[in-house]
Amino acid sequence: MHKYKTHITLKNGQHRAPEQVVAELLKSMFAQTQFPILVAVGGPGGTGKSTFSKALAARLPDTVVLRLDDYKTPRVFRAENKIYGPHPKANKLDLLKSNLIEMKAGRVFQKPVYDKSTGEAETTEPFAPGRFTILDGEVSTYPEFRELVDFSLFIDSDWKTQLTTRLARDVEERGYDKEKAVATFLQSNLREFSEYGAESKKWADMHLYCDADYHLSVESVSDELFHKYKTLFVSDYAEVVLKGLIVPVLTPFGNDGEIDQRAFIQHLEFLAHHGIHRIMVNGTTAEFYSLLPEERKTLLKLARRYFPGLIVLHAGGTGLAQNRIEVQWANEFGADAVAVLPPIYPAGLPEAGLINYFTALEKEADVPFILYNFPKHTGNAITPAILQAVPHFAVKDSAQNFGLMEFTPNYFVGSSTNLYSPVQQGAAGFVAATANVRPELYAAMETLAVSAKIEEAAIMQEEIKAYSAPFSTGGVPLLKQALARKIPGYPANVRCPLV
Repeated sequence: MHKYKTHITLKNGQHRAPEQVVAELLKSMFAQTQFPILVAVGGPGGTGKSTFSKALAARLPDTVVLRLDDYKTPRVFRAENKIYGPHPKANKLDLLKSNLIEMKAGRVFQKPVYDKSTGEAETTEPFAPGRFTILDGEVSTYPEFRELVDFSLFIDSDWKTQLTTRLARDVEERGYDKEKAVATFLQSNLREFSEYGAESKKWADMHLYCDADYHLSVESVSDELFHKYKTLFVSDYAEVVLKGLIVPVLTPFGNDGEIDQRAFIQHLEFLAHHGIHRIMVNGTTAEFYSLLPEERKTLLKLARRYFPGLIVLHAGGTGLAQNRIEVQWANEFGADAVAVLPPIYPAGLPEAGLINYFTALEKEADVPFILYNFPKHTGNAITPAILQAVPHFAVKDSAQNFGLMEFTPNYFVGSSTNLYSPVQQGAAGFVAATANVRPELYAAMETLAVSAKIEEAAIMQEEIKAYSAPFSTGGVPLLKQALARKIPGYPANVRCPLV
């Protein structure tokens, strides 16, 4: 079942260590549970899983750590098959699963002992489960063990932090030369884990994030747990809700015309670093009309892995059958909401047809459903009658038809210039493309709007108008050129028919 995440931010810079938060949560959750509790700590290599597991174990009574590196298949086998740690065949998953069953029953079993010098686990030793047993390893959150694990954590970080950690470990501890260490990282972290392990993040009960200085912080927690155990979080954390500023992210293309995934990740990190808590993926600013379906899916999966806040997936405009598939992506790959345009070719469609179209898509969505009004491009305006007939969470209105506000639960104005006036009239937030380039300015405006600081917001509104005016005519190409000056190596390329 899809788990909704409540994304949270620290308040006032004061917080408890994440292992303390997790320990208090686990003790509260399982206070009345008698059988052994299995806690999975997963995520890609180089994110501090082992360090966190030890710190968590020190805060929980009667707790042991099971290192899953002991379940690796022989090094010779992995080398012959050119596979690395995250690959299912690089691990004795069947043996691990049978051992977990023994643990759940409270029985002692013989676990393998992996010898780094020989690259094999030729011996065993007895292992007794504790009240809590922490499963430390990237495969711990894999789907094979989902029914056996009682609580799962996913620790993530940006790729640069992972690379730095892997280089230090592989060069200093394992004697690899730097070239081999980099090649191992590319295959293990960026290819294999992305294919076999990254999707397990959406099933985790809690997400942690490892910063460049190896400081761990709580990124998000399942909605149910956050509200059920709110007293454990409220002193340190504030809930990030689907209101305020949403940034419709650009899609970077390399000189070969392909999506530059590295630049996309860098941009997500840039936005998060400058206070952005919500983004839209595959929107108009992302040139969705020039992306293949698989490319749109890839961008969503990358965003979910590397962006710590709320993600709105745009899944409209391309026809009912394809849109249904993309709404399912929102459900499956961890989007927090889904936005849908009317079909983008047949202009002047009857309201009844649009109502049927939107209703069919809304029924597919397990996340909040947002109607996207952009009649300039679709030739079909979203009307009050449509809003009244189609169940929905919000409207994203790039036409700035403020008369729609009274017919929708939440109104988001699609504008990079006119922001505060709609909020004063009752808008829930704004979707601003220029925030891709100068996120700190728009994040400041969001803070002023939420705080209802009218005079300061009015001044900020004038600064925003002056800054964003050139981009209104320059569009996506100009935004990319400006972002290339902000992020070293970011490509300013666009796809045809843009120039």
